[in-house]
Amino acid sequence: MCSGPSSILRFFSNILMKTTSCIISAFVVIACFSGTASAQRQTKLYIDDGAGNFTVLQTSPGGGTVTLPSGSGTLGFGGGGGALASGTVVAFTDNGAHAGFTYTGSSLLTGNSWLTGVVLPVGQEGMIGSVVNGKIYVIGGSFTPFNNNQIYDPAANTWSTGVALPVAQAAMISGVVGGRIYVIGGSQGSQNNNQIYDPVSNTWITGPLLPIPQYYMTSAVVNGKIYVFGGENGSQNNNQIFDPVANTWTTGAVLPVPQWAGTCAAVGGKIYVIGGFNGSQNNNQIYDPVANSWSAGAALPVSEFAMTSAVVGGKIYVIGGNNSGQNNNQIYDPVANSWSTGTVMPSPQYYMISANVSGNIYVIGGGSGSKNNNQIYNPGLFNLFFFTAN
Repeated sequence: MCSGPSSILRFFSNILMKTTSCIISAFVVIACFSGTASAQRQTKLYIDDGAGNFTVLQTSPGGGTVTLPSGSGTLGFGGGGGALASGTVVAFTDNGAHAGFTYTGSSLLTGNSWLTGVVLPVGQEGMIGSVVNGKIYVIGGSFTPFNNNQIYDPAANTWSTGVALPVAQAAMISGVVGGRIYVIGGSQGSQNNNQIYDPVSNTWITGPLLPIPQYYMTSAVVNGKIYVFGGENGSQNNNQIFDPVANTWTTGAVLPVPQWAGTCAAVGGKIYVIGGFNGSQNNNQIYDPVANSWSAGAALPVSEFAMTSAVVGGKIYVIGGNNSGQNNNQIYDPVANSWSTGTVMPSPQYYMISANVSGNIYVIGGGSGSKNNNQIYNPGLFNLFFFTAN
């Protein structure tokens, strides 16, 4: 007899983190297959890829942690044939009416949980982190040596190294345009460097210098241009714009509230500059590059600086910081202009980097405690609602 929703819940929360490449578009089907003895019973989970194919996940005999099998399977459903046995548990992404199924009253939020990956080989804070072709490049930092180029492959959960940063730096920013990583500014020596890394050739070149030298600024990329805001050196409201195609710098409307060590993210063509070290540390300043104008969004609930952020599903996840808590997980929805909270980061950190790869947020390094953490957050973008086949 198939296990009910209560037994499924015991292992289901681990599934999404183990299948980051799967997209659950309509439903998942959970069915039981019995062996010759009760001890051989296994529970299988079929995840729909949206094209009629299902990846099979299987628990160890008797239940427990879900493990990925070497192959995959298919299951016909609806027009594809293959009726489901009565009592088979199905998880839909909504709890509306589904012909042939009865809602059990049970649901589960997928994700909103943390795991750990292989640690950063050389612990750092104040470095940059950029994603190119699914790999995370962690470059520079505030601790010897200052010119590391550490490369993390989330799929393999392994680290490798690239050619070192030519001019060692910390507290700089980066942007990715055309598959190249632009490492700009920094607190070591000259603060106006523009160092450009090509991951394919594993080589560095230099670009036009940052007009106003800075460090602890924040940045975002929109329409192929890199926007560099604020900083701790001199004026803290700069808006310096680099066009890699034209290979030139220009300026935009200055940041209304000067700041440094904040964070920013681009969503829907706009840039959200959040928090930062200044009088008030909960600002949410919104820049429209097309109009070259600023507006204000709902303030950051817990004031912070030296935090990190990443965008998943159109929402901005603001994680950690050095003002209070250090493990906050504050989530901003630009459409609703509202904040919510997620599961806090297990190891509190500040001056770390974050990167979105396949919908998971990798938070690496930091200035609190261990500087080589690799903490992985899955936001949980939907609920699953359990039904049984009639």
